[in-house]
Amino acid sequence: MPYIKSDDDRREKLRDGEPALTAGELNYQIFYYVKHYCVNSPCKVGTHIAQIETYIKQFLGVRPNYQKYNDMTGALVRCAIEIERRLGNGRSLMIRQELLNIMNSYDDEIAKYEDKKIEENGDVE
Repeated sequence: MPYIKSDDDRREKLRDGEPALTAGELNYQIFYYVKHYCVNSPCKVGTHIAQIETYIKQFLGVRPNYQKYNDMTGALVRCAIEIERRLGNGRSLMIRQELLNIMNSYDDEIAKYEDKKIEENGDVE
């Protein structure tokens, strides 16, 4: 689990919804949101998932590249594991699964990106 120093103003900015600049910041942003707004909240998971998807879209930006996709999927997997490990309860299991579902929802988009790059640069030999 990446940590952002407590004396750095990035924590507050990420909590306020400023886009994450690195995979570590995205992981922190999602974990913080889940810890404080999802695990014990009576709200529907769909509301929370929409906010997490917003964080991801902001992180990917308008023109995602391989590094951004890779960082995003890694952050979601690691965050899902930490949620279960540290916040484990029935609700956290559901949220963990939703994070993995979000990650899987990008499969087609990533595949199209990969196909485009194969066309531009040639395939692995």
